[in-house]
Amino acid sequence: MNINRIIFAIEDCISTLSRYSVSAFFPDYCDLHTVIGLDQQDRERRPWLKAPYIATTKQGYYLSVFEISGALKEMDENPDLTAPGTLESLITALAERMNTAYKNTGHKISFVFERDPERGRDEIEAMLLPQLKSIARTGILLQDVLDEKVTTLTPWLVRERCWLTVWSSEELLSRTDRKDHQTRIRKLAEHAPPARFAQDPWRWTLSALKIRHDAFLDTLEQALTHDSDGLLVRLIDIHEVGREIRRQLERNSTPAVWQPHLPEDARPAGWRQGEDTSVFHAPSLNLQLFTTQPETHGSLIKAGDLWHGMVAITLPPQNLRTFNQLVRDVPRAIPWRIRMDLMPGGMKALGVKKTLLTYSSFISPLRPMYDSVMMLNDINKHDPVCIMTIVATTWGNSREVCTRNQALLKSALEGWGVCGTTTTFGDPRRAWVNTVLAASHSSGPIPLYPPLSHALSLFPLNRAGSVWRGQGNLMMHTEDGSAWEVALASSQQNKHTELTPGAPGLGKSVLINALSEIQIASAQKNLPFIAYIDKGFSAQGLVQLIRDSLPEQRKDEAVGIILSNDPEHTRNLFDVMYGAKKPATPEKNFMVSVLCALCVDTGTGQPCNPGDTRQIISNLVDLAFREYGENNPRLYRAGTEPLVDLALEESGIAEQHDAGWWNAATWFEIRDMLHMAGNIPAAQRAHYQAMPLLAEMSALLGQPSIRDVFGTVQRDNSAELLLDYIRRALDQGHSDYPMMSGCTRFMLSPDTRVVAVDLNNVAGDKTPAGRLRTGIMYLLAGQIAGGDFVLPQYQEEIRKNLDPRYHEVIFRRIEQLDQEVKTKVYDELHNAKGINFIWEALDTQELEQRKFGIRTVLSTQLLQDYPPAVLKSANTLWLLRYRPDEIPFLRDNFGVPEVTLRRFLKMPEGAAPDGSGVPVLAVFRVKNGTLARILKFTLGPLELWALNSSPKDSALRRALTQELGSLRARQILAENFPRGSATSLIEHRARTHDSENVIHDLAAELIRKQGYHL
Repeated sequence: MNINRIIFAIEDCISTLSRYSVSAFFPDYCDLHTVIGLDQQDRERRPWLKAPYIATTKQGYYLSVFEISGALKEMDENPDLTAPGTLESLITALAERMNTAYKNTGHKISFVFERDPERGRDEIEAMLLPQLKSIARTGILLQDVLDEKVTTLTPWLVRERCWLTVWSSEELLSRTDRKDHQTRIRKLAEHAPPARFAQDPWRWTLSALKIRHDAFLDTLEQALTHDSDGLLVRLIDIHEVGREIRRQLERNSTPAVWQPHLPEDARPAGWRQGEDTSVFHAPSLNLQLFTTQPETHGSLIKAGDLWHGMVAITLPPQNLRTFNQLVRDVPRAIPWRIRMDLMPGGMKALGVKKTLLTYSSFISPLRPMYDSVMMLNDINKHDPVCIMTIVATTWGNSREVCTRNQALLKSALEGWGVCGTTTTFGDPRRAWVNTVLAASHSSGPIPLYPPLSHALSLFPLNRAGSVWRGQGNLMMHTEDGSAWEVALASSQQNKHTELTPGAPGLGKSVLINALSEIQIASAQKNLPFIAYIDKGFSAQGLVQLIRDSLPEQRKDEAVGIILSNDPEHTRNLFDVMYGAKKPATPEKNFMVSVLCALCVDTGTGQPCNPGDTRQIISNLVDLAFREYGENNPRLYRAGTEPLVDLALEESGIAEQHDAGWWNAATWFEIRDMLHMAGNIPAAQRAHYQAMPLLAEMSALLGQPSIRDVFGTVQRDNSAELLLDYIRRALDQGHSDYPMMSGCTRFMLSPDTRVVAVDLNNVAGDKTPAGRLRTGIMYLLAGQIAGGDFVLPQYQEEIRKNLDPRYHEVIFRRIEQLDQEVKTKVYDELHNAKGINFIWEALDTQELEQRKFGIRTVLSTQLLQDYPPAVLKSANTLWLLRYRPDEIPFLRDNFGVPEVTLRRFLKMPEGAAPDGSGVPVLAVFRVKNGTLARILKFTLGPLELWALNSSPKDSALRRALTQELGSLRARQILAENFPRGSATSLIEHRARTHDSENVIHDLAAELIRKQGYHL
């Protein structure tokens, strides 16, 4: 007697029955029928759900689906590491939570993972759709830039999705509960009108099963999120589940807004047939979802215009490998989907085989089988042995393409830890359905029997996840092409402080400019408020791009300013809000900060006697506005401001008073008259003339209110009086900074919303005194470009102190500021390194601006350039490079996994040669935890040439712009240098050509090349 042959015959018989049972009517392959409606507790626990989240099958199973967006952070996949944050720790936690449930039958889970490179274009187009609507509303012509994003990103993007389906069956209930339910249903059915093809939720409503189903959902969700250190999990409603099932069946013909009709959505349709009332109800789910009629061609399926080929695993991986390794093995160009079902009861299913082998274990050929089954039996005592099936599918536009993809997918699966596979199916349609999300409770044709922990290690638990999927405005992608969205200044973060360290040449300024450009393209009704403080002309390309995209009458909405330390660029340090006679709280804080900065000892980076100095300066500012705003306001003198004189003449105001009145008139009175006459520009000029000046501060220090209190205070470690030191420092400041010592000459248009202030011509050198000068310029530029960003938080103070005649003008601006997120960018801050006082002022601003709706970007060359307080308060990092000794800080303070940090340092710096973009380690502190991923940031040539700030490329762009204008110059550069840089060619020609000016020669050559197409 050959027991081997008997066992194999039994297995073959069972396998044949399962694999070759065929149904002719395709909707019969789907066992989804109806839904269980939301009750009051569901609405309270999950208020975001607008539709039921539990579907039922024809067999009475309850079904729910989680969307698994991915892991917050990359987990170390070394199986020997079990520390928190590793993949093994997540698997262990998940196995422990599921252990009890999987010791008995009743629950089942299924992971479905899909990657589709052909839908990468859909991802970027869907994300850009709101931006297309935005630029139509704001009237900015950035259509070509957005179109280029689609063209540039599409080859690198893959649409990736993952779901977890959970089934619960009536096996979880006691026999009494099942019997009572059946009795109740029979009674209801006696009175219910027949509806053969309709959904009938009342027939499947079973509260005891729902309680157990919800409890298992909660267990899985808590295990997967793993204390905010695991996966991003979202329970989705049946509308979304049905849409995804339909899309997987009919990929090219399912509308994005399609959803199945549920009982609460139903509307009467069609004609009633006899006593059947189906037309009054929603059709059964399987009839709505499985509407196609696929054709079978051998082991392939043709559904619509696509061919589908399946691969089933017949032998599990002999060497456990993670799912990420499988993703890397499958060529990126191959679309594929895999479904892995996991059910309890593995040893129960092996019961017959175990019994037969027990009595035949003495037969040598059967001994290994007996040992394997007994080993599983021992493992089952602490790690439940499960039943698992794995079926994958791929598709193509033709049979040949599908066959090729199937062969490549089969090869990758067989290499996944050495697996056995098959592509032969008695019923290919059943095999195809077994790869579709939640469509059928039945599993794949080949059962495998792994322990629970081994099965979990095969699941896609370590994919990159983003909290902004479907809500972002910046598209990035992972190393393997998965689309990864970011929403700038979103509600997912409690504050918006971003740090962007990076050495020159890595693309730091391009990245910052691109983020600002995305905000502009995402505006609601008007351009957003952006203040960009820079050194080195990095932001001027961004401003020019915006100005080129605006109609002529709106060019003033974006302005680039290159500060110069001369009277023509004077911006009085003591300017206050138009119409006011004294500063609001934020304006006074700025004045005090700058005056204290003028008193800084460059050896310490702090003012002498910091506490006393700040108190003296604060009193000095109050005294100055009391003196020149109330006691002795500055008198008007004709000839001081020609624009004001002309306005007075043209408006007839000059004739309304006699010479005696004009001799005593103040600039405040002139301002008020011109304002009431409607001449706001002239009134603004008069307002500037009324303000105190830096040159007057030293004299005010001698006033009794200051001298009597602080007159005897001496400098620390010096016999010099502190007032004498401050007077000397302010006089020196008046001499050193003429651009902020006189009445304001430089004035921005009230319509300006995007301002880039460049400090290249006013910044100091690398000495301590030079760095202090640079820091002061950063403070001044920040006030020029975005000093009014915080005013919405001081509306009550302003309303109380400001003359009502100015409310309309001022509050129109404040209301605009209050409705939008504002952005302040400080680039090249390493130039102020070592001046602690400046960094403390920026840190104070950053902490306060959190509640003012201001997004702050601080950029420098090295991570160590930031003070510890700034590093700890930041909630977003855009890391282009860091030093190995900074790994512990990033790991301990930002929670970035060490495996990610070390892997990023091994990657090449700068843009990838293949054009896929610049690698960025992006870290985001969000409400769910901390996101940390290595991403690729990809831009097209038009954007690169607009935002590029490298010296040689900038020089070439300027040379072409002078001849052709900025728009045409960018187009020519993009056509000839699609990688966004001509530096290599310029350097090559400099070495090999005998030319006095290589860049000008190259510009002339590019112009000649255009011929008549200029």
